[in-house]
Formats: sequence, structure tokens, C-alpha cells
Amino acid sequence: MVAMETVNLREAVMQSFTSIGPMLDFIALFSIIALYSGSMLPFVVIFSFLLSYFTLYTIYSFSRVYVTNGGYYSYAGNGLGKGAGFLVLILYIGYSALTVPNISIFISGFLYSILQLFGFQGLYIEYIFLLGFTATVYFVVSRSFRTSIRYTLIAGFLEIAFVISMSIIFIIFRSPDFLFSGIKFSFNPFFFGVIFGILAFSGGGSSIFLSEETSKAHMNTPKSLLISFTISGLIMIFSAFALLMFAGYHGLSLYESNSFYITELVKTRLGVPFLLVFSIFGLMSAFNLSVSYLNALVHMMPKFYMDFNLKKNFNKNKFMIGLFAFSLLISLIFIHYVGFFDSFVIIAGLISFMYIVIHIISNISLIRIFRKQKFFFPFLSSLILSTAFIFSFYGNTGYFAIINYLLLGYITVSIVLIIYIKKVRHEFYKKIKFEYITIVNNPSENNNDLK
Repeated sequence: MVAMETVNLREAVMQSFTSIGPMLDFIALFSIIALYSGSMLPFVVIFSFLLSYFTLYTIYSFSRVYVTNGGYYSYAGNGLGKGAGFLVLILYIGYSALTVPNISIFISGFLYSILQLFGFQGLYIEYIFLLGFTATVYFVVSRSFRTSIRYTLIAGFLEIAFVISMSIIFIIFRSPDFLFSGIKFSFNPFFFGVIFGILAFSGGGSSIFLSEETSKAHMNTPKSLLISFTISGLIMIFSAFALLMFAGYHGLSLYESNSFYITELVKTRLGVPFLLVFSIFGLMSAFNLSVSYLNALVHMMPKFYMDFNLKKNFNKNKFMIGLFAFSLLISLIFIHYVGFFDSFVIIAGLISFMYIVIHIISNISLIRIFRKQKFFFPFLSSLILSTAFIFSFYGNTGYFAIINYLLLGYITVSIVLIIYIKKVRHEFYKKIKFEYITIVNNPSENNNDLK
């Protein structure tokens, strides 16, 4: 733990903002949303943003009371018991560990697509990008905590400035074939895209995992959640409309079939200099998000060791080496079997599903602790998340049905593991606890705290 190194409000905001990564969402997730939802892309982003506010309400409420780097698993464990907390922990570790390889896979293909525009070809270039990107992310996080958090702060402000500027330029140079009347609405495709719209905001809660290092955490952590969600949401809505206007309907159809078409479009319409700047900020956003996610996971682990009463101390260096090897292994396995872009789509879908399950459990936990005082928003959030989950789950037919199988397999193995530990390692299970620092009384004892 590094409790003596405090994170201020601005740094907490950028921790969450860069974990959302609006520029990366622009070049990566927007293409998947367009693949499922077509010209409804901006409205999927708007809906996902509003839905994220409902999910934000739960972690915002918890973060005002529980100061803990355990984050979601601490919230679920305190509200629903050890089994729920344990399950959320496994799900969170799963989707956090998959985030860096997922981004590495996409950004490698993205950078290679830019080289192809200039005639460069090479069988192993994408793999070199993959290795270099992953290694650099782990190197930055392995340095001092202050180094990585300061980087996040500066990079976050630069990303905000560029995405806004880029969106304005896209609107100025919009396609002549764009008309708002050309947007076609369809219910099922809309919800198929929402699962990835939700994923676009999935990192927004990452500042809760730095709560114990955050100054005045009971005030600054919830503020950071609210500020980062609002800024990122408004920016992403603006950029989604800008992308649709810039590409037009013909360009959007090409973008749906090739997510890297955006680089060709930028080069053709705005020139090579802008393409280079566009590419640099796309790479930087991917790097920002990876660093922020990895920071959150690394800062959760000592709390996990303490709460689960593990006998040895958490060794950050060994953990980083093991996770780095895992990232490369997962990346290479997926790329070998399904290729770069399809690997990105499959892993992204799996992460999004796990994120939804975690938030539904967290919502139930909030209702359980606060009873009728905190019912409407977490209930509504769970209802909409469940609807998006069901539509997307049944929408993953054919090739992408593998997302569903991977999810069911991971959850099944997780539950079997928890049952095994509870029955066979009873003494270990009994010692599990979910500790936190509280500024006010425990709401389970006095649920008037957050009236």
C-alpha cells in the first residue's frame, strides 16, 4: 500500500476519465457500435451515457461511505455477504486482466493500418507493436505511483483538448451526403450496440480503487466519479455526432465493415499531417486507459490480500511479471485463432458482460444495505442493464456466440471455485472479511447516512 502518497481531486478525476478513454472509444468501440447499430451510433452513445449515470449512482453512494481500495467486491461483500463479494472479485480481476491485452490487440492493428496507407507491409510488425505497447504500459505502472498518476493527469487534459478540437474539425469538414433525416431507427440493432456503448463507460469507476490514497476520499472520490462521467459522456456524444457527420452514410457503411477505415478517411479528407496527430492521440488514449486500468488493479491487490487473510505479503513486482506474461499469452492465443480485430471484438464483448454482471450485483447490494431509501435508481439501472444484457446475449449468434460461451464458462468456473473453497477450505472462507474506512456510520447499522 502507498497510503502516504495522496491523490488529489484532479488526479482522481483523470484516473477515471482516462480509464474511459474517449479517444480510444472513438477509434475502437464506435466501429463495433456502428457494426451493430449503424447510423444510430450517436443515440446508442447518448443512451449508454444516461444508463451510466444510473450505474454511477450506486458506486457514488458507496464511495461516500466506504473508503476502500477493494471497490466493487468490498461493496458487494458488505451488502450481500462473502459469496457475492468473492464472485465480484473474480469477475473484476477477470475483466481488468483482459483490458490491457484487448487494447494492445486493437492498437497494434490500428497502427499497422496506418503504415499500410503509406505502403509499408510486414508479417510481424503488428506483433512488434503488440509487444512494445504492452511492455511500455507495464513499465510505466511498475514505476513509482506518483509517476504514473502524474502522467495520467497531464495526458487526460491533452486528450480532452484534442477530442473536442477534432470533433469541431470533423463537423466543419462534414460529408455532403449527411442529413439527420437519413438516420434509421430499429429497436433490436439499437440494443445490440448498447452492450458496447456500456463498455465505453466501463472504466469510469476506477478512482474508487485509489480511495485509500485519495485526500478527503469521502468527498473527492464521489466527486471524481461525477465529474469524469459527465465530461467523458458529453465529449463522446459530441464526437459520435461529429464522426457520423464526417463519414456520412457511405463512409459509415465502409466503417462498419472495417474499423480502420477511419484512418483512410482522415488521410483523404484532412491530409497526412492531421492523420499523424490523430494517430498519436489514438495511441496516447489507448496507453492512458491501459495505465489507468492497470493502476486500479494493482492498487486493489494489497486490499484483496488483507481482506482474504493471505499469509504472504503482496509482491508487486512478481504480480506485474505474471500479469505481463498473461497479457502476452492471451493476446497471442486469440490472435492465432481469430485474428486481430475479431479478437478485440470478442474480448471487448466478454469484458462488457462481466462489467454488467458486477454492476447488477452492486446495485442489489446497495438496495440490500439502504433498503427503501436507495431503491429506485439501482433498480432501474439493473432493469436496463439486464435488458441490454439479454438482447446482446441473444444477438451474439454465429461466430460471435463464442462471447456467450466464454462468459458462461468463466462464471461457472468462478461459482464452482467459490463453492469448493466454502465447503473444503472452510476455515479460510470463514476468515474472509471486507474491511473499509468509514467517515460516517455503517449504513447497515444506520441507514439514514445518505438521505
